[in-house]
Amino acid sequence: MQYRHAPAANHAALDAVLASAPGRPTLPVRLTVELAGRARAHLSADAPLTVWDPCCGAGVTLTVLGLLEVGITRLVGTDADPEPLDLARRNLALLDPGGLTARAADLDALAARHDKPSYADAATAARTLVPASTPAWSVAVADARDTAAVRGVLAVASPDDTGPDLVLADLPHGIRTTWAASPTRPGAADTPTPDAGPARAAADQDQDPGGEFLRAVATVLRPDAVVVAVGRGRTVALPPGVRPLERVRVGHRAAVLVRAGALREG
Repeated sequence: MQYRHAPAANHAALDAVLASAPGRPTLPVRLTVELAGRARAHLSADAPLTVWDPCCGAGVTLTVLGLLEVGITRLVGTDADPEPLDLARRNLALLDPGGLTARAADLDALAARHDKPSYADAATAARTLVPASTPAWSVAVADARDTAAVRGVLAVASPDDTGPDLVLADLPHGIRTTWAASPTRPGAADTPTPDAGPARAAADQDQDPGGEFLRAVATVLRPDAVVVAVGRGRTVALPPGVRPLERVRVGHRAAVLVRAGALREG
């Protein structure tokens, strides 16, 4: 993939400032910025941007966008698993006034306690960062496939706008991340069932958890919103008949950009 929106840069310092959850993969900083730039090219130029990450985990993707992308007014993170959301709040708090200063102080204390220069270097990095945006942000527990729950979260998070303009989701994979079991198909139970682990996808009724995820996400968006889904492998499958805006591939990751309206019609 040719990078058009994210120039090459050493983001090691930024990575050190952010808190991550073991076993929960995160998107590289440069790829995050590039995908957001490509998505914004399909939206109204220079319009304020609300971004929703429906698989937010520790909130790294959203925080990177707030730190490095201008014009973002609201960030909303949801995840079916509540465990990493405290980390998401810690990361997103870096965007608040004084957030990076407080993080630098914490890293200084860690450097003194453990005598590790890497903490001191991260503290220096935190002090030099200036967020490109100062968005309102929120995180909440919600399975992306439970559309009723998601609508409720988005209504609370964005009461004064028309909802997310951009969805950027790293589809579940890895040691600790699996598809949750909240059904959205007609006739399914209203109460989410417990996650059955990695075998959940194979046992799913429609055998297509990624497709179900995309269709569910699209139902709570405006038709002109852009959905970016990232997965491992050669491609990210779309529901039959749905045409993407773009497809990209970098390393072992693939991404698809698609209009929400196309997913709803597919």
